[in-house]
Amino acid sequence: MVDFRHIFGIVTASLRATVVPMFVLWVVAVALAVAYYTVPVFAAALEPVLRWQKESGWIAAAANRMFFYGILPGVFQVAIPSLRPRLLWATIAAQGLWSAFVGIGVDFFYRGLSFVFGDGRDFLTLAEKTFANQFVWTALLIAPANAMFFFWLSRDFSFRRSREEWPDDFAASAYLPNLLANWAVWIPVNFAVFAFPLPLQVQLSGAVGAFWTIMCLQIGRRTK
Repeated sequence: MVDFRHIFGIVTASLRATVVPMFVLWVVAVALAVAYYTVPVFAAALEPVLRWQKESGWIAAAANRMFFYGILPGVFQVAIPSLRPRLLWATIAAQGLWSAFVGIGVDFFYRGLSFVFGDGRDFLTLAEKTFANQFVWTALLIAPANAMFFFWLSRDFSFRRSREEWPDDFAASAYLPNLLANWAVWIPVNFAVFAFPLPLQVQLSGAVGAFWTIMCLQIGRRTK
């Protein structure tokens, strides 16, 4: 039987640990989208990023995710004792490599969304892309993969500990908290991200989501 109180406890505890950066993320995502279409200087400043993504493709996406989802959260982990894992530097390296791999997948998936739904900025197009991203890509692939990876990472890379501590209700105690937290954070952000031109979407989603790795670590650590 699914213990929804336990799931809710994991999600709320993880959100509480990152509540400030979460709200900052929402504000930044919306502010960037508004500024891009209303402040010509800001749009011009992002042109080099747009060209880099167009020219480098998945390499630029991997580098973006490695920095924003690996190295930058690592700075927070170094600076804030409550977020610091026991194997600090190994954890930072592992989350950087994992995020780079995911970034490559995100780049190809975003291109697929553009092919299927087009590049319109109307509400329906943004909603279709957000739905596909959160309820297909995230729910079926990213959330379960993240749940397993960060569970293992929070056990100090020990397959033995992971095997011994693997909960019988892993789907309920690790996958669902990861998925619900993802929806709470990323559904609003996706609307802003998908409003940008395609080459900027993978770059901006990385830039505004640096704290997400910390959130996943918190969930992995709290999964009993």
